[in-house]
Amino acid sequence: MKKLLTYICMLAFAAPFTSCEKEIMNYEGVDGLYFDVRWGKEFRDPSQWAHQYYTPVEFGAMTDEAYSVQLRVATSGTIKDYDRPFSITIGKDSTDAVAGRDYVDFAKDYVIKAGERYAYIDITFNRTPEMVDDTLTLQLQLLPNELFTCPFTNYEDNPKYDSPETKYGYNYDATFHKVIVNDVMVQPEGWWGSDAGLGTFGKFSRKKWLLMMEVSNTTVEDYADKTIMPMGRAGAIGESLALYLLQEAKKGREYAVLEEDGTMMHCPSVNTIDPNAWSFGDTPDDYYNK
Repeated sequence: MKKLLTYICMLAFAAPFTSCEKEIMNYEGVDGLYFDVRWGKEFRDPSQWAHQYYTPVEFGAMTDEAYSVQLRVATSGTIKDYDRPFSITIGKDSTDAVAGRDYVDFAKDYVIKAGERYAYIDITFNRTPEMVDDTLTLQLQLLPNELFTCPFTNYEDNPKYDSPETKYGYNYDATFHKVIVNDVMVQPEGWWGSDAGLGTFGKFSRKKWLLMMEVSNTTVEDYADKTIMPMGRAGAIGESLALYLLQEAKKGREYAVLEEDGTMMHCPSVNTIDPNAWSFGDTPDDYYNK
C-alpha cells in the first residue's frame, strides 16, 4: 500500500512568518526559488516545523513496498497573476538511487501557478534489495531561469521549537534537497527475545521479523515498545510463528524456513509445541538427520 508522506506546512499563509520568512518575502530583485520542505514532531502544528534539508524514507520502519513523498518548492517576492514555470535536475554526483528501480521516474518541469507561491514535487520510492542495510540518496537541484534566481545558498531557519534534523547531514543551500532512502531494520523496543535464542521471540533477525508480521498480521508499529507489545500478546504471536515454522518443516527439508546463516528459524514456542523439533542454532542436517 502506498502512503503519502507530506512534508509541507498547510497553514503557511495563516501562520505568522518567522524572521527568515519575512526576510525572504522582502527579498529584492528577481524572485527567488528555494526548497521549503518542513517536517517535525506530529504533536506540533505544521507551522512550527523546522525547514529541513533532507527527507528520510526509512523502509525498515514500515511494511510498505512503496512510499511517496511530497516536496514543497517556494518563491520569494510577491505573488504573481500569471503562471511561472521552473525546472529541476538530479545531482548525479550526489545521487546513487536509480530511476525505475529505487524510485518511479518523475517530471522535471513544474509551474508556480498564478496567485500561488508554492509548487509540489511528488516522488514514489520502491523498497529494493539495494536498500537493505544500506542508504541511497536522490539529490534534487532547482535551476534558475528568466523568472527565478536561486539566491538562498545560505538559508538559515529560525524555528520556534525544533531545530532541523541532522541525522543524514545538513546543507544550508536551499537550492538543493536530498531524499535519503534505506531499508535498515533494527531490533525494536517491543522485541521479546535475546541473542541466546531465549525469550518469546528468540534471537532477532530481519527475516524472522518480516515473517512474524506476515504470519500474525501485525505491523512495525505494533513492536514500538513493550506497552504496545505486552508479554501476553507477544506469546500469542510467538506461538503463531512457531506453528507456521513447524508446518513448513513437516512438509520436507526444502520447505524449512532458514535464517540467513543457514540455521533453522526458531523461537522457543517451537519446542513447547513439539519437544522433538529443532533447537536454536540447529541446521537442517541436525534436524532431518536425527
